[in-house]
Amino acid sequence: MKKLPSIVFLSVAASCTVSGYEMFAQSTLNYNEANIHFRNGQEYYESKSFEAARAEFELYLSEHRNFLDKNDPNQAWSKYFIVMCSLYLDRADTELLADRFVREHPEHPVAGTLFREIGNYFFENGDYGKAIDYLSKTSKADEESQYHLGVAYYQTQSYSQALTVFTRLRDSQTPAYGPPSAYYAGAIQFQNKNYDEAIKNFGLAENSPQYKAEIPGWIANAYYRQGKYNEMLEYTEKVLREKGRKLDDIALLTAEVYFNKGNYEKASTYYGIYKNYKSQGMMPVVAYRYGYSLYKTNQFSTAVDQLKNVALPKDTLGQNASFVLGICYQRINNLNGALGAFDMASKMSYNKPVQEEASFNVGKVLLDLGRSPEAVKSFEGFLAQYPNSRFEDEANELLSEAYLSSNNLLAALSFVERLKRRTPRVNAVYQRIAFNQAVKKYNEDGFAEAVTFFDKSLSAPESRDLKYSAMYWRGESLVGMQRNAEAIDMYKKVLAATDKDAPSLPEYQQKSRYSLGYLYLSTNPSEANTYFNEYYQRGGSDGNADDALLRIADSYVAQGQYAQALKSYDKAYQTVKTNKDYALYQKGTVQLIVGDANGKKTLEDVVRIFPQSKYVENALRDLGDNEMSSENNEKAISYYSRLIMERPQSTMVPYAIMRRGSAFQNIQRTQSAISDYKYLLRNYINDPVFSAQAMAGLNELMDPSSPEYIEIKALYTKANPNDTSLRDKEFEKAKGLYFDDAYDKALVALGEYIRNYPESMDTPEAKFLLAETYYKLKNKMEALRGYYVVIADNKFKSMAKAYSKAAQIEFENNNFSKAITNFRGLQRAAIDVKDNQAAILGLMDSYFNTPKNDSTIYFSKQMLNLVDAPVANKTKAYYYMGKGYLQLGDLAMASNSFNQGVMLAKDDWAGECQVMLARMLYNQKKYKESSEMIMSKFNGEFSGVSYQVMGKAYLLLADDFIGLENYFQAKATLNSIIDKLPDENSVEQARVKLRSISNK
Repeated sequence: MKKLPSIVFLSVAASCTVSGYEMFAQSTLNYNEANIHFRNGQEYYESKSFEAARAEFELYLSEHRNFLDKNDPNQAWSKYFIVMCSLYLDRADTELLADRFVREHPEHPVAGTLFREIGNYFFENGDYGKAIDYLSKTSKADEESQYHLGVAYYQTQSYSQALTVFTRLRDSQTPAYGPPSAYYAGAIQFQNKNYDEAIKNFGLAENSPQYKAEIPGWIANAYYRQGKYNEMLEYTEKVLREKGRKLDDIALLTAEVYFNKGNYEKASTYYGIYKNYKSQGMMPVVAYRYGYSLYKTNQFSTAVDQLKNVALPKDTLGQNASFVLGICYQRINNLNGALGAFDMASKMSYNKPVQEEASFNVGKVLLDLGRSPEAVKSFEGFLAQYPNSRFEDEANELLSEAYLSSNNLLAALSFVERLKRRTPRVNAVYQRIAFNQAVKKYNEDGFAEAVTFFDKSLSAPESRDLKYSAMYWRGESLVGMQRNAEAIDMYKKVLAATDKDAPSLPEYQQKSRYSLGYLYLSTNPSEANTYFNEYYQRGGSDGNADDALLRIADSYVAQGQYAQALKSYDKAYQTVKTNKDYALYQKGTVQLIVGDANGKKTLEDVVRIFPQSKYVENALRDLGDNEMSSENNEKAISYYSRLIMERPQSTMVPYAIMRRGSAFQNIQRTQSAISDYKYLLRNYINDPVFSAQAMAGLNELMDPSSPEYIEIKALYTKANPNDTSLRDKEFEKAKGLYFDDAYDKALVALGEYIRNYPESMDTPEAKFLLAETYYKLKNKMEALRGYYVVIADNKFKSMAKAYSKAAQIEFENNNFSKAITNFRGLQRAAIDVKDNQAAILGLMDSYFNTPKNDSTIYFSKQMLNLVDAPVANKTKAYYYMGKGYLQLGDLAMASNSFNQGVMLAKDDWAGECQVMLARMLYNQKKYKESSEMIMSKFNGEFSGVSYQVMGKAYLLLADDFIGLENYFQAKATLNSIIDKLPDENSVEQARVKLRSISNK
């Protein structure tokens, strides 16, 4: 049985006791059995034996009615106690009894509080439904009962009734009822989404110690639910400034709002406050946002500490945290940490954009770490996995830089060249890669390849400095290939540049002046002088000023301006730090040239002052030559002997020996001369110059019949088989017969030469001339065999001629596949534009006569791309292209090609194109349009074409009339061809057609 709360029981007991004494004092009855029942009931009631108590009170009321006065107060009290016993016994008639008691005894002292007591009893025992039944009947002035009524409504989810009660009580000055009612009213209004009213009610309860910690959360959330973020922040920040309150949820909500507003600085502050409250740590999602806010406010180290644990789980949050963690590691320069974080994020697919960017960042960090090969692999994998990524351009840029860093230049170039789209940054890297590869090839003397790569670098001139560097070094590479004219043009382009955005341009302009000076030195010394002077006057900043000054003097010598040369050499001798020996030597040689006797002294000074100089041997040679020219043979022998003895390793020793032998021979010192000549033949027998002159000397000095001479001559002949004047004379004679049109005799002479001298350097030309002779004699089969011999040898200096003639003969013989082979050979061997054009024309013609329409179209396009090709060749190309496309069934491209030919010119091939356009209309049975086109074009624009083309046009016109069944016009057109067109083929075709429609 539920117990009555102590406060209720005591009040009832007290009232019973007091009232009891009054009852008995006033009673006129004697103690009898009825009174005993009443007293027993009281005793049972006080001992909480409510069943017995009720029975006694009922006996009191029922068994002795006749003894009771209706005004007996115990009668009312008995009924009261019966109500209370029913209450405590949880009887169903409690409410009925209570209503009856109040109705019958409205003035009784407990009538006004009976419902209150019963209601509070049920309230205290948690029976809120029954509590409501009784408390709803209490006075509205009874704040306690009304408060309990409101709570009971609230507990039974009768929020509307509860709100009515709490709203009435919220202004109560009683602390036990006013603030709690306001709190409950706020909670109900919050639940009903009446947030402004909720805030108003919570405000009334906020200062209550009971709710001080709880209310801020409600108010903050009410503002938040309405989207009144600024009002919320104003409120929460004020609350958070108060000390001594645990406001973790408020701090969190404030942080979240600032986070969503993008105010990461304040968000990080309030997340930090929240973190201080959470000794057990924050939820992962909150920790992530805290870390992200720290990252956004550049607090990277703290962000790292916050995000490390969040990044561990393999879920969406972990992936995002790993990504942000990677960025933070980057910012604090912990690249290995960044690599690990990005790698982890890249391996999770929960958030595809994050996975993509993380994968991209893995490559970036690898590149920053200097792990270029791994970066290359990473970026390649990224681009393969994300072909249309928003990072595609930057990935391409970084991949090209990674290739550059890994020194895999060719792979880098290949990669960039395959890109569909190149950014300026990619072009800048491509420019550098190509430049580096070019320099590498230049340093390996691979000048042709260097030019190719310099061209690639120049195709992407993002860096102005690198552009002019590439231009200059391209010029140097061309010099290495002996393509001096092109090199000169390149250097001059560098000089002509006025680019203010290229700080290094002046440097390369100086270098270009210097290089131009050298290139012109042997061909145009006046120009060389100008460039060397400009270089010298501008300071020669690259360290070649001394050399430029010497070259200025050299250019004066080359121009024959010896006085200026001598002044320049004197200036150079006084000012240069190196090559003073050269300046002095050159001065001496110029003095000798102009007949200045001081020249000998100057050259002797070279030998004296610079004994270790390489120009000592030159000086001794020149002194010897000077004495020889003055017929001072003894002095000449002295100088030559010094050169031979003092510089035995010099390349001039054989020259000195040869000249000394001549000097000995001049002064009749025969044995000394023979000794020098024999020395030359023993040691330099393979040198054609020295051995030939030595042999000539021995011819004059030795007995031709002596065994020694015979032996020497045999050795000389064996060592120099090509040195025979007889062979040269035979070849010149054979050539002369050919060029004099004596072809029969030339056949014999050239054949004999080829048989007698198969290894001669002139034999390849002799074989070609033999083939040409057969061609002149119209023996084309033998000529063709001869050309093929030349082609097989591949030694003739003009191979293009052999290929051209062989191709021509094969084409004339309708051997188109062989003609194609030879025209391709001509294209490979072409040495000028003319040969290349001839090769392409031949290939175009040959393929036109084969079923290979694609090849016909290809070489027709090649012809059209030739800038200097004759117009007739281009109109022919359009005609061939059109025919090729027709064969392939591509009518649109065929029509386009024929129209291009028609627009280009009005020659025969353009006329053929026009005929084909009309023919295409005819094939579509558009006879009227075809006929109008022919009559319009060939009576106007194409009236000047050949009879053959005109015949094709008018034969087609006749076909158009036949198609239109206009036989009169068709016959008239055919008769006109027969009577007026001097082209037998056209006339014959016209007669055949005319016979076929004779009966029409």
